[in-house]
Amino acid sequence: MTKRLLIIFLSLTTFKAFGQRDSLKQFVILTFEMDRNKDSHGTFVYYWIAELEKYEKVDEYKEPIIYSLFLHEFYSRNQLDSCCLGKKSYPFYFFQGDNFDFPKNYSEYLSGLRKLTKDNRVLIQKINKNWKDNYRETVTVYGTAVCGQLCKCINAGDRLLRPGDMMGFPKGEFEVLKDFWTKDKRILIFKDFSQMNFVNSDYRTGK
Repeated sequence: MTKRLLIIFLSLTTFKAFGQRDSLKQFVILTFEMDRNKDSHGTFVYYWIAELEKYEKVDEYKEPIIYSLFLHEFYSRNQLDSCCLGKKSYPFYFFQGDNFDFPKNYSEYLSGLRKLTKDNRVLIQKINKNWKDNYRETVTVYGTAVCGQLCKCINAGDRLLRPGDMMGFPKGEFEVLKDFWTKDKRILIFKDFSQMNFVNSDYRTGK
């Protein structure tokens, strides 16, 4: 059975002014939860997304493209619109005259998508790091298989992400793919993320 996150206000009519018209694709939303035993005051949560595509003439998957996914509202409407038009975006910057008038219930939309992601995730990896003075850090990586659409664009700034990095903003309806985790897809997604720099926002929350 496939669960759906149906968002009325982010229907195709809401995005009719946006230039991107991608069809539905299969993704794995990667959640990185970082806990520290000192000075963290909560759990750091970071979202990335793995985009899977098959070769045209071979029934095999390419190496997944992994890039930042923003599921918290910290940017201006200008940057969201720019990305959905396929232009470069500055999500960590604010400019004079920025617009923060998002579509109705946009915050609830993102909150619902975060809940959908958390409720349907599977454990991929747990990374434990230990330093002197009893300082410890645990990073837990989860994957949630979904079908949906993204606004995808290039990061133009140099805060947290590098200039030229790919990033995505969710749009429209998302479905959870319950039968996604076949052996070949597990091989692509269940890998070692211990060397990855996954910090792409500044969001933290209590468990």
